[in-house]
Amino acid sequence: MRGNPIIVCVVVVAVLLAGCATTSTRTRAGAGTGAILGGVAGVLIDKDNPWRGGIVGAAAGALIGGAIGNIMDRAAEEAAEEDRTVQYTRTYDDGTREIVRATPSGYSEDGDYRLVRTQVIRNGVVVEEKVKRVPMD
Repeated sequence: MRGNPIIVCVVVVAVLLAGCATTSTRTRAGAGTGAILGGVAGVLIDKDNPWRGGIVGAAAGALIGGAIGNIMDRAAEEAAEEDRTVQYTRTYDDGTREIVRATPSGYSEDGDYRLVRTQVIRNGVVVEEKVKRVPMD
């Protein structure tokens, strides 16, 4: 059977995201972005079998992206609950150092949410920064 490996990657991403239906927004977004980037990279890298490369790349990308998104959500919730900066650090095998930092930064205008600034820092460079609204209990 011959076909377009990119289409297969899109289908794999859809199936993987369907499994994230009850997870947080950032976890789903991370998994989706990781799956797309991983799938495309897999197709380009595996010249002998782009189908295999796309599927493996999409699955690996979804897992890694989802994990990073989940860590960002957890850090934001913990920072809001404890009213302090929370930081998670990881060093990869290739020496890349990644930090996920969440810092409480105030309250929403209606007072229903705690605002928390989250950052992803790789090797000292901020690669992502967002403000998350954490519901007040």
